[in-house]
Amino acid sequence: MRARLAASRPSAILGVCAVALATLVLAGCRDEEEAAARPPRPVKTIAVSFNPDDTFGSLVGEVRPRTETNFGFRQGGEIRERDVEVGDLVEVGTVLARLDAEDAQDALRKAEANLFAARAQLENAEAERARQQQLYPRTSTRQALESAIAQASTAQAGVDAAQAGLRIAQTNLDNRVLKANSAGVVTAVGGEVGQVVGGGQMVVRVAKLDARDAVFQVPEATIQTTGGDARIEVQLLSNPNVKATGTVREISPTADPITRNFTVRVALDAAPEDFRFGSAVRGTLRFPGPPAARLPISALFNQGNQTAVWVVDTATSTTKLMPVEVQRFDTDDFLVTKGLASGDNVVAAGVQQIRPGMAVRLLEGSTE
Repeated sequence: MRARLAASRPSAILGVCAVALATLVLAGCRDEEEAAARPPRPVKTIAVSFNPDDTFGSLVGEVRPRTETNFGFRQGGEIRERDVEVGDLVEVGTVLARLDAEDAQDALRKAEANLFAARAQLENAEAERARQQQLYPRTSTRQALESAIAQASTAQAGVDAAQAGLRIAQTNLDNRVLKANSAGVVTAVGGEVGQVVGGGQMVVRVAKLDARDAVFQVPEATIQTTGGDARIEVQLLSNPNVKATGTVREISPTADPITRNFTVRVALDAAPEDFRFGSAVRGTLRFPGPPAARLPISALFNQGNQTAVWVVDTATSTTKLMPVEVQRFDTDDFLVTKGLASGDNVVAAGVQQIRPGMAVRLLEGSTE
């Protein structure tokens, strides 16, 4: 009995192993069948293109006047007239606006009266001084002569003070009229007729027409990599054939608190007339460098410490991971110098769901 049990035990073990092996084989076949039946994963790709010149890409900005002047009254008051509107051309001396001048006119008339009275007192004092000089020392005393001289000096000082008061009153009256001190175009108004404005408040803004700037919001990485003397190519968005070049004139010392970008003003050289204030323009910075391909950040895949991207093999429609050498990271994309070839299709989104050898199909809108 024991001998029969001992003999049957190896047979049982072999049977269990055979069943387990058969189960594994069946499971592998089922996985292969499911993998074969699974449809290709749709992916969006972008075609690799290497450019001979490195660029920071195109940044969209706008044309602004290089010099804008805010005109305001030196003293506050009620606006009685505003002679210009936005878009009007002005010359030197053009009247922009006027304040209520009744008080200033009354002050001017009072200053004129004070000057008239002071001059009359000076004439009397001068006549008395001359008379005392003629009488001294025969019938006049030294004390009387000195008193007449002092009164004449005091009267002269009164005239000087009255003349200064008159000039101040005249200046205050003149300041009630706002005039342009340079030629240009009105770009904004800050006061309407009947409005009470304070001294220094902007009433009319005038931009000079002789010089224009292209203003861009530039990422910090771009500013750190380029120099301040870089040449910028600028073209109109509405008409790319209208172009101009310029140099960086001003870089804001502080970044925008929301976008963390820096305001860069590019001085345009002989900007065409089509570069009107407020026109949208595209600026491109070019300089010699190794050929580089620009890819979106969404295509980036990290394999350990190695930067890589997923490439679709057009012959088999499967994916493979390609390590790449990155030259620079920008805000929305990065530049690749090695690891890819022109024409390669790189997966542009959903890279975390891709696996090696995965069957894929290109979505509509993919760049080939």
